[in-house]
Amino acid sequence: MEAMDEKRFDARLKAASGLVLVDFWAGWCGPCKAVTPILERLGPEYTDRVEFWKVDADQNRALMEAFGVQALPTVILLSPHKDRPGADVVGHIVGARPPEAYRALVERGLTPKTSILGRLKQKVFGS
Repeated sequence: MEAMDEKRFDARLKAASGLVLVDFWAGWCGPCKAVTPILERLGPEYTDRVEFWKVDADQNRALMEAFGVQALPTVILLSPHKDRPGADVVGHIVGARPPEAYRALVERGLTPKTSILGRLKQKVFGS
C-alpha cells in the first residue's frame, strides 16, 4: 500500500490508471490495525487494476474533510475522472470488516451492474 498525503493526492489520482482504494487510518485506532493487513494482502491480487493507498488521518485532516470521513477506519473506493480533476466514490466501508467485505467492494467497483435501462435493453433485445 502506498502512503498518500494531501500534497500528492490530487496529482496521483489524476495519474491513476484504474480504481483507487483509500484506507483512512490512524496509529491509535485499534480496528485500523486489523484492516490494514487485510488490504495489504488483497492489493497484489488487483495489480494494474486497483491502486491501494493509505492515508494517515491525523496528518491529513483536509483529505478527511474532503471525503467526509468521520470515523476510522474508513475505506473508500474511487474511480478517477479521465477528463477532469477528481473522482467518483464507487463505494465505501466504515469500521473493520472481514476480508470478504473488502474483496466484494473492489469486485463491485471492477464489474459494476448494468443500469436498469441497460438490463431492460438486454432482456428485450438480447444484446
